[in-house]
Amino acid sequence: MRYRHRPWVAPSLALMLGLLATAGARAVPPRALRHADFAHYTFALTWQPGFCGTDGGCRRDQPRDVLIGLHGLWASRPRSLIDQGISAPRWWQRGCDFYHHSARAPRLSPTTLWRLQRVMPHLRDDLLRHEYDKHVQCFGFDPQTFFDTELLMRQQIVDSAFGRYLTATARGHVVRHTDVNDAFVHAVGTDQTAALQLRCERNGRGEVVLTQLWITLHTDAISRFPRDGALMNAPIAQDNCPARFRVPDWQQAQATFRN
Repeated sequence: MRYRHRPWVAPSLALMLGLLATAGARAVPPRALRHADFAHYTFALTWQPGFCGTDGGCRRDQPRDVLIGLHGLWASRPRSLIDQGISAPRWWQRGCDFYHHSARAPRLSPTTLWRLQRVMPHLRDDLLRHEYDKHVQCFGFDPQTFFDTELLMRQQIVDSAFGRYLTATARGHVVRHTDVNDAFVHAVGTDQTAALQLRCERNGRGEVVLTQLWITLHTDAISRFPRDGALMNAPIAQDNCPARFRVPDWQQAQATFRN
């Protein structure tokens, strides 16, 4: 199910200028107060033109000046669920609903809300509320720290050589899967060649396009992300992109953009 976008408040000039203070900052590891014995995180980014041009699409108010978007930061299964025999796919499906369901939106500063509005997909149903319910609230994470950390981690990828490769070299072209992986490995300096998993879908024209990028990292490595041994090979393969696929730009996504 896609998630409904709701109106967000635009920040004042002072708030926008305050964003500059994050330049060069290090991500602050969010502290889990409950169920903290999980093994790793998956950091999920979206390739917005592909993500919004497939499946249910995005709303027409989707910002189209952003290419690398934010989906979420997902903790793996807590030990209590592993001990109960809960499989990884069941955890991916339900997440925090195994413990508690929350229909509440996270309490965040206007600046953070505005920044999330800029980079998260605008879906029929509210993606931010969904991410908080499924991946945040049951762990007792402080929402402000958690989502500010996500935003900074996304920006670190955008500003990296890999981000520049996607936005300047690969965008609009059919690429080889191996070239994308090589660009990532070289940019972040890792020997964990399966740390990045690519997700693809078919658009309305039947073409296979990039939609998401999932990065696996050690639980205690957020402050070192994306370098210094922060990354690890994904324990379960979920990369579904073929040997060649398109990295669409917004113009190529127009024909399949939906409400």
